[in-house]
Order: sequence, then C-alpha cells, then structure tokens
Amino acid sequence: MSVVLDTNMKLFAERMNITSSRMIQDYGLTTVDEIIEAEAKRGNTKAVNFAMDLYNSPDKLMKVFKLTDVENKFVILHNMDDATRAMVVPMLDKEDMILGLYFFTQEKLLSMLMEVDMEELVNVVLGAYALEEIIMMFTEDDLAGFFQHDDLDRNDVIEQLKALPPEVMIQFVEGVTGKPSDETNPDDLIKMIEEMPTDQYRDFMSAIDPNVQRQLTFQLTKTKPEYLQLFENYTYVNMLSKLMKPEMVKPMIALEKESMTNMILELPDDLLSIVAAQVNTRDFAEFLLDDHLDVLQDSIMM
Repeated sequence: MSVVLDTNMKLFAERMNITSSRMIQDYGLTTVDEIIEAEAKRGNTKAVNFAMDLYNSPDKLMKVFKLTDVENKFVILHNMDDATRAMVVPMLDKEDMILGLYFFTQEKLLSMLMEVDMEELVNVVLGAYALEEIIMMFTEDDLAGFFQHDDLDRNDVIEQLKALPPEVMIQFVEGVTGKPSDETNPDDLIKMIEEMPTDQYRDFMSAIDPNVQRQLTFQLTKTKPEYLQLFENYTYVNMLSKLMKPEMVKPMIALEKESMTNMILELPDDLLSIVAAQVNTRDFAEFLLDDHLDVLQDSIMM
C-alpha cells in the first residue's frame, strides 16, 4: 500500500521541467523525494524551488500528499518505526483516543484500569454511575475498610454523625446500645465516640450497622469527593465490569490524556496506525516537517 498523490506523472514532470520521455527513461517508479533530489543535483532550479516550497509548507505537504485522506495518513503511520509512531499518539484528541479503546477486549480494559491513578479511576466510575449507586455497590468489607483508613478524618465523621437523618440516627443509636433510642441521648453517644482512642474508634465505626455506614459514607463523599479515593482499585474496577463495553468505555474520557495514550500504545501496529490516523491533518503535516520527512520515503508511489 502506498500514498497516492494528487497529481499524475505528466503534471509532476511539467512542474519539474522534465520531458515525459526523460521522466519514463530516468525515473520510472522512483519516489518523489528521489526525483527531486536527483534533479536538484543536476542543477534543475525548479526542482530546488519545489523542494523548498514543499518541505517548508504544511499546506503544500497536505495538498501534494493528500494528507486529508485518512488512508494516506494510515500508510505513512504504518511505515513509521514504533518510536516515531508513538510520538503521534499524544497529538490525538481524547475523543479520538476513546474510539481506539474499543479495539481492546473488555478484560484488557479492566486490566489497564487497575493500573491508573486512583483519582482518574474514581472520575471514570463517577461518569458511569451516580454517587448513590456507587455507595450502594460498596460491600460491607469495603465500608469497614473505609472507616479503618488512616486518611479518613475523625472530625469529618463526627460532623456527619451529628447530621444523620432522624430515622438513621435512631437505627444508629439502637444498633450501638441495644436499647430503644429514647433511652439514649445521641449527643452523649457521639461525644463518647469522639473521645475514643484511635484504634478503638476505628474498630467501633467499622463494626456499626452497614446501613448507617452507607449513609455516613454518602454524606462524607458528597461533601468531600476525594474520600472516594480511599477505597481499593479493584472495588471500582469490579463496578465497571458490570457494564457492557460501550457503557464502560464512554466514561473513560475522564482519564488523563497521558493514561489514555499509554493504553492506546498497547494496540498492535495496524490498529495503532488506524487510531493515530485520526490526528489533525495540519498537526500531522507540521510533525512530518519537523525532522520526520524521512518516513515518507517508503510511503510514496507516483
């Protein structure tokens, strides 16, 4: 497969001031670069001027090599070495990268999501589910681990305990004391929790009624979304695994561009070239002009 130019042999020969007979005799299927180089060495000023124009103008390069044609960009990209092709991927918009993620199996996507930064993973999950749904999907072990976490500020927990809805407060008090709620002052109970030693406090909070834990977790994460990062990666990846692949891929737009780039670079060469060919045409032309014109050599056929 080769790049098809927007000109034919006759027109190109006229631009270079080369007769048709000499074009056929001397050059045959020689590439454009080779013809220009050979003619420049012969002192053909038109060839020199054409080369200077071509290799210094993105617009000229786009026109001559028809870079607006995705297939032409694919050919050029496919002929690049791995390192050069990898330099093009970060030039893509995230929307184009998302399309590339569909080439992976769902299992591979889940595996790669296990490796991304927790903040990014949380953003993906929040794009897939409402906060209330996320809280309901936490297991009892997830919730217990959350209240054991070193980075969960006790002051925030105490504040949210005081703000529990009345019906949840009743459930909390009765679950802790084993007595009717009207026999215990909730403020006294909360004060006792506030003054517990750290280890006792964490064990206590991780053992209370899971429904109360869910309500507290909802209030805490709604007030401070960063607390969602205190759960385990696999907890969120498991939530995403419940979705069909299209529904799972769509919120991955929340990933940082660097993370998406690293994922796309795991595609096989053919698929990677298909994705990279979505690059903005002018950006691609400028990339080629910036010391990468050599990749055109094996891609051009008159």
